[in-house]
Amino acid sequence: ENKDFLSYILRVGDINELVVPMLYFMYEGRKDPSKIGLIHICTFILLLLSGERNFCVNLNAAFTKRLPVDLPPFTGNHADLLYIVIHKLITDGPSKLDTLYDCFLTTMSNVSPYIKTFCMPAALRATNLFEMFAKRIRLLTTEHNPRYLVFCLEVFNNIIQYQYEGNPHFIYQILRRKKVFAELTEIQEQSATGAVELPAPKAEAGAEDFKPTQEWVKGWAEGLPLQPCLRIMQHLLPQLEQFCTAGNVNDETIVVDFLKTTTMVGLLPVPHPILIRKYQQNEFTSLWFTTYIWGVIYLRNQSPSYFEAQHIRLFTISYVDA
Repeated sequence: ENKDFLSYILRVGDINELVVPMLYFMYEGRKDPSKIGLIHICTFILLLLSGERNFCVNLNAAFTKRLPVDLPPFTGNHADLLYIVIHKLITDGPSKLDTLYDCFLTTMSNVSPYIKTFCMPAALRATNLFEMFAKRIRLLTTEHNPRYLVFCLEVFNNIIQYQYEGNPHFIYQILRRKKVFAELTEIQEQSATGAVELPAPKAEAGAEDFKPTQEWVKGWAEGLPLQPCLRIMQHLLPQLEQFCTAGNVNDETIVVDFLKTTTMVGLLPVPHPILIRKYQQNEFTSLWFTTYIWGVIYLRNQSPSYFEAQHIRLFTISYVDA
């Protein structure tokens, strides 16, 4: 990690000129098993950058390029592109990307307090991820799922607390998840008395499989940061339902325009400090980077070959018939 170089590119260049190609390679690379390493590299770089305020602010710049990929049509900024790509990687990527969910969602959380407005496609996909991780059966049977859910809630809370005025699309999508929040509140209340109904373990489960307990559920449920979202449900839903009933409104555009006129000033909890999780280098990531980069160097120097394969110990070389 070269902090001086990082500072230089954030200060002098247009960092979005780096972001767009990385997101393109990640989006396209999910279809190719040989590109998994490249996706890891791009993910770590984005996570590192998301720990810098200047990077996050620069994502507000309008995205006007046309990439040769099957992206959903949208008019928005580079943060919209980031959210749409991450959603695709999580919902339509290979299982080998599961280990990157933490990095994906941390990046989304890190940038969220600084984004002035998200377009509807990006807001929809972010709330769809929240709904996916909040499913009761998944939440109570998968060890890492509660952590992923917390990241999604942090995105919502940052937007509500710091960027409410410019994000009616996001507020609308949050309000549409009323039932999901009701279920989470129920789990939170039941966990306090150890009354959460846990799914029965599968008969074929191995001895080392994860087994949820009441103590485990209580440990994460009582810390779910639900309050800002519950507060806007309490305050805005009655207004919205009355508006839609009185005017026989069923058009999303009209609903979003109504939400633009609302305010939560004085009604929200005291704003929480902005929490940024910075990339922390460790021996495992250092070894991974070293192995990957030398692997690329080896593959790029086959004709003529500069290395004797039988002497290489850093990584394993496999030969596949064409």
